[in-house]
Amino acid sequence: MRPFAARFRTPQVRAASSVHDAAFPVISIGSVKSAGTSTLALTIGSASASTRTPVLLIDAGNTRDLSTWASKPGKPTQIEVARCDKTTQLAGLVREGIERRAVVIIDAGTRPDILRAAARLADTVLIPLRFSPLSAFAASLTDELLANEVRGTKTRRCFVASAIAQIPSRIARAVEAEVERSTTERLPIGLAQRAAYEATFMFGGTVFTLGENTAPGLDRAQEEAKAMAAELGVLHSPGSMLASRISHTIRLDRREAA
Repeated sequence: MRPFAARFRTPQVRAASSVHDAAFPVISIGSVKSAGTSTLALTIGSASASTRTPVLLIDAGNTRDLSTWASKPGKPTQIEVARCDKTTQLAGLVREGIERRAVVIIDAGTRPDILRAAARLADTVLIPLRFSPLSAFAASLTDELLANEVRGTKTRRCFVASAIAQIPSRIARAVEAEVERSTTERLPIGLAQRAAYEATFMFGGTVFTLGENTAPGLDRAQEEAKAMAAELGVLHSPGSMLASRISHTIRLDRREAA
């Protein structure tokens, strides 16, 4: 796959024909406060790449973690990283990813203008949430910020845990109370707080290419990555597609029960 262009002079709204031609959903990940957006983007992209599916990671985050990762050894050939500095670049990058039948994942970072532009271009918007009241408050603010951008569309908007860890019950109640203020969907699959995810940014590669001597817990990290990718519909293997359909059915049952 040839490198993606760095700049495009294209409209900020995705053409309808491009949406219908998309082989995978376009995913945007971001929050007004950093909460693991780059980790989520790389994890989902790595799971897709492990099935030899082309992936475009659009690095629009503040810290450029994905671009730094891409400069390290071990990047799978199926993954391309394109840096994005302006909202006007996003639509062109997304369109090219769709035309190449790649999984397109936008690390939208924390900038409100990027978050809004990415939400308008995405089929699925993920709002990362770490288990702290401050992170929950930021996730709620992000949810309110993006609600108008996707209102009246079929865009899926979800809170997703980006670092599951044991926390005191009083903190857990505070986090849950903040998130419960919104009817936005909670993604049933999240990422645990594992050294394996951090190791990819330190040493390069992915949780599917690193060795156990480099990062412990790779098996569990791989399972989480595949489960999340299946839930988001970015894997095309028969097993993952079945898992995605089952997850969708469970999600509908939960909504009806609520």
